[in-house]
Amino acid sequence: MEARKAARRGHHTHRLEGSFRPITVHQLVLVWWLHTEGHLTKRQLRVWFALHEMDERRRYMGRDREASYETRELLHLVGGRSGGAREAKTRSELAGDLRALAQLGLVTVTSTSIQFARSVDQIALSVVGDLSGFWTMLHKIDTPGRTVPVPRRMVRALAAGFSKACTALIFTTLIRCLFWHKTTGSYRMDGRYKLAWVADVFGVSRRQLSEARTRLVELGWISPLEVSQWMLNRWGLHDLIDAAWDPSSTPDQDNRQHGESGGELSGDSACPSADFSGQSATPDLTDSLSLTGDQYTRNPARRRSGPSGVSLRSTSGGRKKTARQRGSGGGAPPNIRDIRPGDLSDTGRLLELHRQACTAGLASASEHGRLEFMALAERARTRGSKPAAMFYWLLRERKTAFITLADEDEAARRIREHNNGAPRRLIPEAPTQQRQAIPFSEEDKFVAAVLRVAQQSRIDDPFRVAQRIRPMTRSEWDAAHLGFHENQMKRWKPIDDPHELEVSL
Repeated sequence: MEARKAARRGHHTHRLEGSFRPITVHQLVLVWWLHTEGHLTKRQLRVWFALHEMDERRRYMGRDREASYETRELLHLVGGRSGGAREAKTRSELAGDLRALAQLGLVTVTSTSIQFARSVDQIALSVVGDLSGFWTMLHKIDTPGRTVPVPRRMVRALAAGFSKACTALIFTTLIRCLFWHKTTGSYRMDGRYKLAWVADVFGVSRRQLSEARTRLVELGWISPLEVSQWMLNRWGLHDLIDAAWDPSSTPDQDNRQHGESGGELSGDSACPSADFSGQSATPDLTDSLSLTGDQYTRNPARRRSGPSGVSLRSTSGGRKKTARQRGSGGGAPPNIRDIRPGDLSDTGRLLELHRQACTAGLASASEHGRLEFMALAERARTRGSKPAAMFYWLLRERKTAFITLADEDEAARRIREHNNGAPRRLIPEAPTQQRQAIPFSEEDKFVAAVLRVAQQSRIDDPFRVAQRIRPMTRSEWDAAHLGFHENQMKRWKPIDDPHELEVSL
């Protein structure tokens, strides 16, 4: 009961190391929606946070001094090499990002002032278009009107750059875990959320969010708190933000920041790389998973040295080795009590081991149990230095949380090919007569370029890209788009009648 009351009271502190920057939930949701819709690039999102840090620094200047903003300071916050032609090129690109932010109406920057959009009403509708997606996203958040005291150290880290999943989870922890109580003058640093809710609101897969949460735990930004299973099911994960978090003290961080006011970066990023050292699916760090391996990479703990096979029978040191112990199995039938590395590569022998494991109570006889058995074998075969011993340990301890999507796909492929044989690829015969190639007109080239840019930029409506290149109406674009598809069908349509006339434009 006392622990439950303490959980309700939460974890409070009266100081955020390095001060904070007040940013509303409305603004955070707005920039994330613009980013996911393709109106804001990743670097422009980082520039937005860098401008917040630059504006916050001027609040501590004396009133007799006039504020001054330069792209050199922005370059140091976002990251890049100083000196030479590369710095001039990067500063020119940052100036282009500032113009793009101003065109959206998100930020207006002059040499002496920075003005931020406080609401979506200040965004240029001619550029953005439909705002229904933003309002749908905002209505999924319980407190859309409150102000978040974002730590300035995290503002600088976001300006330096995180992966998309890490950025989404940082936004989540800021919104759900960081509060300022005016009556007590203290900050609450803990909160609850579900990864399914984060995936629904921010549009990132749960697997990426699970890996991002592990990464943020490694960096020390959040600490998982103990939570029971029924509380996990009811309210989700319980995380605590470190009020004294300092990215420069992270052991594996390549690029460091100097001082509270931000210093020059030696590399292109102030945060660790988005690449993860672990190759597993990284389940959530909760007490519901009884894992004894590395809690970050989910790699099993190292065991003492021994034979490459695994046997349940105790053998004496002077006992003569059998033919099965000397080799990989040979023609001897597979035995669940003496698994050999060669058994893991042969699907037929592995299925026989599955039958024996079901008899011994180590596996389930259902199709799902067979798939898990094969996936554990694939995990041990591709990851373990002693695959047979590792496989039996995974099977005995029922470590199904180690199975990744790649392991499961490979296991399903092996079962399918074992039952149905290897897939045969049918190569169609070359036609006796081919249609003359239809050349691309200038209009077709324009439509193809627009469709390619829209796909690369993940823009749902290619008409928005076409408008930026050439002034045209919706009806003109629809006519050009339809003509392009008709010509494509003519190019790919086979010839049924050999006397059919050749088509040319």
